[in-house]
Amino acid sequence: MNAAPFLFRPTSEIPPRSTGDPFADLEAPALEGDVKPSGPWEYVERRPMIQVRAGELHNIATEAETALIAAGAPLYVRGGIVRPAVDDMPAAHGRRTKVARLCQVDSSMLVDHLSRAADWTKWNERKKGLVATDPPRDVAAVILSRDGEWRFPRLAGVITTPTLRPDGTILSHPGYDEATQLLLLNPPPMPPISDKPSRKQALSALAFLDALLDEFPFVDDASRSAALSGLITPVVRGAMAVAPLHATTAPVAGSGKSYIIDLASAISTGERAPVIAAGRTEEETEKRLGAALLNGQAIVSIDNVNGELGGDALCQMIERPVVSVRPLGVSKLVKVESRATTFATGNNIQLVGDMTRRTLLCSLDPNMERPELRTFHASPFDLVLADRGKYVAAALTIARAYVAAGYPGLLPALASFEDWSRFVRSPLVWLGRADPVETMDKARAEDPVIATLSGVLTSWHAAVGPSPRTTGEIREAAELRDSFNGSINGALREALTEVADDKRGGIDPKRLGRFLSRYQGRIVDGLKVMAGDDAHAKQKNWRVVRA
Repeated sequence: MNAAPFLFRPTSEIPPRSTGDPFADLEAPALEGDVKPSGPWEYVERRPMIQVRAGELHNIATEAETALIAAGAPLYVRGGIVRPAVDDMPAAHGRRTKVARLCQVDSSMLVDHLSRAADWTKWNERKKGLVATDPPRDVAAVILSRDGEWRFPRLAGVITTPTLRPDGTILSHPGYDEATQLLLLNPPPMPPISDKPSRKQALSALAFLDALLDEFPFVDDASRSAALSGLITPVVRGAMAVAPLHATTAPVAGSGKSYIIDLASAISTGERAPVIAAGRTEEETEKRLGAALLNGQAIVSIDNVNGELGGDALCQMIERPVVSVRPLGVSKLVKVESRATTFATGNNIQLVGDMTRRTLLCSLDPNMERPELRTFHASPFDLVLADRGKYVAAALTIARAYVAAGYPGLLPALASFEDWSRFVRSPLVWLGRADPVETMDKARAEDPVIATLSGVLTSWHAAVGPSPRTTGEIREAAELRDSFNGSINGALREALTEVADDKRGGIDPKRLGRFLSRYQGRIVDGLKVMAGDDAHAKQKNWRVVRA
């Protein structure tokens, strides 16, 4: 269903009803130019009449919803009924930029839109006829309560930048796009993009984007490719069900970690990246991530991560196209599409567990004590804001050129991120850049979970081989000593104590059993732990075998 929000027009633009045809200019695209769905709107066509009748609340609510849809009211379904808003925000050096967001619709807001979409009447006994009235709040409440029955268009997100569709075509026309369920508002002026750009044009576009990164101290080419992916991915995000997290890390503050993300945000939204802090608990972080998703943010940046980054909520947000979130102050979960591009920054970030295969790690190292005192010769952020459309066009040209060339040298798909591999990773490698996925190897090597598991498996296998052992027996092997060498299996004892310390310097068999159960079957350094296959054994056996 294609809504036509432009049928609501700012009151300042409405001509007097006595002059000419007020709809002669309605051929303009929906929500084009400076039209804002948050402004003072008035309906300008002939409106339906809805009579308030006792005992027919459900029918009146259906009529009202039909009137809203017919009017092209800017109402959409995303974890509830929402409407888009565009804020005019200050940018650098006196410039202005437009930033889109989503507002949750409540009863008062819906009554307002109902009064614009229809004329409301009720029977007046004294006058023996119908008289004008306001839309009943009960009608708005009934419409809002019809979760799962709404006929408004479903909204995946609101964007202010043209993007790529899953079929490789460009979404550039303002308004609601059925193919992606995205709403494009107030896009920046852009140079024309060829439908079939050449590889030469793609190389020029890539060099144009890459120049923004010239003064950043990348540790290797793969990190620079990861940064380029961070600039391109938010622009072409409409073509992807999910996208990997882009993390920037450095050994010291002031290295430019957040600035790279601000560049990505400036290109895709026209403003600096809105940031959230990682919560002290996983539950607190989950609430903050959920609020960002419900708000429809195109960019989500977890700023200044201190130490480890992981957790089930973040993993789901990165890898799943639809996630369940709990709105603040509400006890129920709602399902929303996750169309944001997620970033994170921190000093010496450690990616934990499954985050290592979901994250591109851009590493910086200025190799100086006070990097914040460096002098930059250019201001990339100001360059972007001065002509944002050129940088958007560059990102789209790179992806379109690769599509037009027939996906040459398509790389093996990265599990869960096949679309990103096709529209960002493979084009970068096709144009001669390092594979950004190489940065995942570094993240994996620095994962404390993998390091711990590696220590347990390698020392276990070296001490007893693939022979099955109960947790009690492996504890005995770890604590085996002789009068000359002390601890025979010292490495094993140290590894097991790290994961199953009994608080007295020994090894707790029960804690060790829980650790082994958690990582059963996972392969690290060519080894994996397996449960014994003797179903009649009184105690569970474990063995470490070559994968």
